[in-house]
Amino acid sequence: MLNIPIVKEIGKIRSQIMRDYKVNERGIISSPGKFEGERRYVPYFWNLGLEGSADRDDGKVFGFDITPEEKFIFHELRNRRTVKLYERDDGFVCEI
Repeated sequence: MLNIPIVKEIGKIRSQIMRDYKVNERGIISSPGKFEGERRYVPYFWNLGLEGSADRDDGKVFGFDITPEEKFIFHELRNRRTVKLYERDDGFVCEI
């Protein structure tokens, strides 16, 4: 069962990402910057990690267990269990 208030909150964040970044039809961010070339959910999870909400953080990689609510909002995650992100030396954030 989905937690509707959480779905709404994640939906708002997704909408903000879609306003802040150019995202192509495949869900890839094409705007210049640290998320360029990554999937549209990467800024969402990166910000969670910066806020201390990663499920795993070894000081280099943020790891997240994907919730049903996140899969509902970011459909491309429906067959995934985790997301892992790191920041390269040049400042770009990448998914492992």
